[in-house]
Amino acid sequence: MRRFRFTLLLFFLLSCGTAFAQASIEDSLLQLLPAAKADTNTVLLYIDIGEHYRKARNWKSAIEYHRKAQGLSRTLHYLHGLYYASDYCSFALNGQGEYDAALAINQEMLDIALNHSDTYQAAIEKWNIGACYVRKGFNETALSYFMDALACFENEDYRSETGGIYNQILSVYARMNRYEDAIPYGEKALAMRSDTISSSFGIILLNLSVCYHNLNPPQNEKAMEYLQKTLRIATHNHNSALEFEVYLNIGNIHFSNNRIAESETYYRKALSFFSEDAFPAGFCIANIGLAKIAMFRNNFAEAEAMAQHNLEIARRHGIRLEEKNNLSFLWELSAAKHDWEGRLRYKAAFDSVQNLVVNETMLRAAEELEVKYETEKKEMQITTLEEEKRLMIWFSIATGAVLLLALTAFFFLWRWTVQKKRLAESQRELAEQHVKQLEQEKQLIATQAVLDGEVQERIRLARDLHDSLGSMLAAAKYQLLAIRQIAILGDEDVECYNKAASLLDDSMTEMRRVAHHLMPDALSRFGLKPAIGDFCDTLPSVQFVWYGDESRLDPKLEEVVYRIAHELISNALKHSGAQHILVQIVQEPSRIALVVQDDGSGFDPSDVSRGMGLSNIRIRVASFGGSINIDSKKDEGTEINIEFRVKS
Repeated sequence: MRRFRFTLLLFFLLSCGTAFAQASIEDSLLQLLPAAKADTNTVLLYIDIGEHYRKARNWKSAIEYHRKAQGLSRTLHYLHGLYYASDYCSFALNGQGEYDAALAINQEMLDIALNHSDTYQAAIEKWNIGACYVRKGFNETALSYFMDALACFENEDYRSETGGIYNQILSVYARMNRYEDAIPYGEKALAMRSDTISSSFGIILLNLSVCYHNLNPPQNEKAMEYLQKTLRIATHNHNSALEFEVYLNIGNIHFSNNRIAESETYYRKALSFFSEDAFPAGFCIANIGLAKIAMFRNNFAEAEAMAQHNLEIARRHGIRLEEKNNLSFLWELSAAKHDWEGRLRYKAAFDSVQNLVVNETMLRAAEELEVKYETEKKEMQITTLEEEKRLMIWFSIATGAVLLLALTAFFFLWRWTVQKKRLAESQRELAEQHVKQLEQEKQLIATQAVLDGEVQERIRLARDLHDSLGSMLAAAKYQLLAIRQIAILGDEDVECYNKAASLLDDSMTEMRRVAHHLMPDALSRFGLKPAIGDFCDTLPSVQFVWYGDESRLDPKLEEVVYRIAHELISNALKHSGAQHILVQIVQEPSRIALVVQDDGSGFDPSDVSRGMGLSNIRIRVASFGGSINIDSKKDEGTEINIEFRVKS
């Protein structure tokens, strides 16, 4: 299984002697403050001192001097000084982990830039806001700000800024596993750079290599070409962090191509750079690679020791992703060792961590939706204020008219009052409707995000079962056949051998059945009708009928209809004791309808238990704007009708 790896260089790349030189520069700058006047030069002096503290990772002092620069710039009405001081202050706040405080500063500067019609500074602030959202994990929101900034920089031909934004977009798309979208921006970023031996250029190459490796199918030759270029840059700049990443990713590529010896060599090179405490995440990734190699060589004890050590490091440093990866590996290792108790134990631990990861992802998605909601709410408030401003102009005109003609003024004032009241009521109703619509959209997006996550997890689990467990079972069967050919077995041994072979065949059949249930191949390849037909053919009491058009639908809609049909059939078989089940699908150009009828025991639709799965079905139907109708009575069977609109 390929390792998805996106580089995050988290090391302080400081050359020898920098700390001493930094302290000397700060002392000399601080000596200038007592004689400094309250002018623009002092603003720049504060910024310079704050920058030296920021480069030394002294966040508290850096923020202190940048805020002094902000305050003096406001007093002097020095706009450019305010921009610079605020941007540097937000950088320092981000370094200290105070992302919301940094966002507040950048948003204030964006409002000021827009009020002054400064499109360039507005684009810079959007860039900074996007960077803050990246740190918060709000990738979609960050991407929207980066795209807005990019439009300005490309139109005005700001070459350096455009290249920087391309690199940011590359990073965000890679974090979202959208590698095909990331690669064009990475290639554009390379084309914009002239410093082809700098570490920043090497980081772009490294990120692109990861994207090429993770394409489907992977372009490993292109990835290796970029990694070799990155290695030369890292060696030239004595950048040990960048060199570590290169060796790690080369090891991953070799391992994915089953070049085990080469993979081991590069993993060990990567491990030679940093200790587990200096870079625990990188250490765990390289070490798990060696553990997989040990398992490949049947050195199960060594593989387990490495994975257990990694697990302890991940838990000690709170690296949940590596904790999950190592639990997954130990789960696979237990299967290879036939340690079924250990497999169950690690599976339970893996599920626990996976649930935490899913909950955190959903929480971030909800927070991101809240940010979007607040932004739209603010824009609506601005529109309302502008409307009220226009109303005040009319009020002034009416007041002037009162001075000229009392009767005419009274008439117009009365008309204006009536119009204002109607307009206020209309605006209030529109605002309430918009808020309700936003809430509904927020709930719908959150639900669809959960369902999309479920689909992706089913795909991943099916792929893991097929690629990992399937390969292991096939290899076990091959080894068993090899033993049969070279060993001399007695009658009892032959019987034991046949039972083992039969059990192995049953395991492979069950594995394929589970993988097919998680993500049916017929659904993705041939469509809804063959997929449901295949499922119904396996159940003798189920009859399936299709009416109308057989053209393909939106894959997400096909997935939802398939899962609903599967759940309804399973419910009928499991809970109603039905002897006959009829499944009908009617597809027309504008709609698709699913009807499931059974002659079972029936139930009261108003008092249905959670175990029957109808709550989950209602959520799926609502996520696509469908309708559901349940007709059932005790001992009279059940008929469930579900309908979706089809977009033309």
